[in-house]
Amino acid sequence: MTIAAHPVVQAATGHRDDDHEQIVVRQDPSTGLRFIVAVHSTVRGPALGGMRLKPYPGGLTEALEDVMGLARTMTLKASAAGLDLGGGKAVMIDDGRSDLREQRLTGAARVIEDLGGAYITAEDIGTTTADMDHMARVTRYCVGRSLSNGGGGDPSPVTAETVFEATRRGLAAHDGSCDLEDRLIGVIGVGKVGGALAGRFARSGARVLAYDVDATRCERLASEHSGVKVARSVDALLATKLDVLAPCAGGGVIDDSTARALDVRVVAGAANNPLTGRHVARTLKGRDILYVPDFLANCGGLIHVGAEWYRGRGGPSERELIDGAMDSLDRAIATADREGLTPLEVAERQALERVEAARP
Repeated sequence: MTIAAHPVVQAATGHRDDDHEQIVVRQDPSTGLRFIVAVHSTVRGPALGGMRLKPYPGGLTEALEDVMGLARTMTLKASAAGLDLGGGKAVMIDDGRSDLREQRLTGAARVIEDLGGAYITAEDIGTTTADMDHMARVTRYCVGRSLSNGGGGDPSPVTAETVFEATRRGLAAHDGSCDLEDRLIGVIGVGKVGGALAGRFARSGARVLAYDVDATRCERLASEHSGVKVARSVDALLATKLDVLAPCAGGGVIDDSTARALDVRVVAGAANNPLTGRHVARTLKGRDILYVPDFLANCGGLIHVGAEWYRGRGGPSERELIDGAMDSLDRAIATADREGLTPLEVAERQALERVEAARP
């Protein structure tokens, strides 16, 4: 298959934290593949991040903006979690042609293989363990494969684990108790991670208000857990007085206007970049709402697939890395309180400092 290339964007690699080392855009007219890989940083190691398959109504421009922001977040996540990895991400535009899925995954895998290890892919929104098994036939740079195919399996449960623990720590910092009994928690998005997280909240005694664009997911979750109720809309959920808001779907759910209207104690979820901008964390802080940095809350999945990549090469265990990340969260919250900053500002600063310290 011949893949036609858009010009490759080579961002200047200075010390500014928003620089990307490499951005690759590929289109294949024969299969309709529209695919972007963004490598933000390889200073601490190869850039590892999932591949999203989702519609982008704004086409390549919207997809490019999304993948660049996600790649930067993966750099922060890897550094904050103490991993010898950099940050990258890939997105494939979904036009609904499921009959071409495998051909397009093959094309994407070839692009990744041609990058020579600068970027390692994994499953993400819209992609599965089976997809990673398929891509692994073409590229060496693929994790999140099934157990039967030599991988570590679905990383979603481990992501849910760290979000769950980060939520408890956020509540403890905000009002002195990590107890979830009878807390009201709103979960936006109950897919692979959000569904597992909502179930865990319910089993811990919390009352869960769930919303998903796929209503059947909510209905199934409510049938499995008596503590789960279904919100009639995302706006209705956001208008509810909550102890915790857990955004677990796409990014950009909370803008400044939403932040000024929320009646919650803690925001902690599985979504990457749920705020429309870093300034929104300041707005939340001004209203005594603790925002748990997303890249620390949801780092479990990256830790899990990172362990698959480095398997047999020594280093800390998955459990040790998770514990270390949660300790980093505690320190970021405490430092932010002392310095009058948001935990997001402190956690970003600390993560970028680790990247700079590793720079040759």
